[in-house]
Amino acid sequence: MEQGMDIRKAAVIGFGATGAPIAHLMGAMLGNGFRLVATGARREDMEHESVTVNGELFSPKFIPAYDGWGAPDLLVVCVKNYSLRSALPDVRAAVGPDTVLLPLQNGVYACDFFRKAFPHNMVLRGYVQGPNTRRRGNAIRYTNPGTIHFGTSRPDKLAAVQAVAGLFAEAGMPSVVEDEIERSVWRKWMLNVAGNTITALTSADYSDFRWDPELVRLCRASMTEFLEVAHAQHVGLDQSDVEEVVDYFTSYEGSKRTSMLEDVLARRKTENEFLAGELVRRADALGIAVPVTRTLYGLMHVKEELYRNGSHA
Repeated sequence: MEQGMDIRKAAVIGFGATGAPIAHLMGAMLGNGFRLVATGARREDMEHESVTVNGELFSPKFIPAYDGWGAPDLLVVCVKNYSLRSALPDVRAAVGPDTVLLPLQNGVYACDFFRKAFPHNMVLRGYVQGPNTRRRGNAIRYTNPGTIHFGTSRPDKLAAVQAVAGLFAEAGMPSVVEDEIERSVWRKWMLNVAGNTITALTSADYSDFRWDPELVRLCRASMTEFLEVAHAQHVGLDQSDVEEVVDYFTSYEGSKRTSMLEDVLARRKTENEFLAGELVRRADALGIAVPVTRTLYGLMHVKEELYRNGSHA
């Protein structure tokens, strides 16, 4: 991407809780400059069934296609971590030599995955904070699309980052360019390791943190273990980050479920292996004890195995 270039063509892969609001807002702004990347049953459903977002019919055009549209300037990747490998052929069909990729998965796996798969493309690091997307059948609603936090540690790529930020601003998609994106991604991962796993196990939503001190205690204990791993890997998190995450949960206005709890309620596969599981594996490699997080990870693994194998759990 050339310095000062505007992004006029963009695409999204993944039309779930994170991707649907982004696709809706960017599609409304870009018009024919927007595409949704999809194949198979998901594409057929959207092509033949009426999908609505906030009460409006959503009928995007798709990649792959043969209409001469070309490759997008920006591809936002919103599929789950466990689907990245199976989605790779669709991503390859969409990406051109100058396409910027912005994976928004929780944790640290996705960005490294795409940097290996597309070594000649710019791959930014990022995540989304706070979308409240709900889906019933083909009807999707959200009042908060979330805030995209993203950036790069390479000073020579800041112009492209600003171009992406300009696109989000024009589309009405809240975003923050993070000066220390590596630290920010780890901080969000810490929130997910503790908060997502605990809420998925207990069925608690954010509002429950305001009155149940045991939820807060477990969350703080897991995040304190996370700090030890972060310090060993030279990531500059500290106890103030733990307290800010606790404050985020306890002061959240209204009711909100974590994405992992939504997955459990729908009996879907979760990202447990890429969140708590990845933290446990790194701790083991470093010789760091993480008993609280290991227990949360193990319980979540058992819970998911039981309901995905047809148990009553």
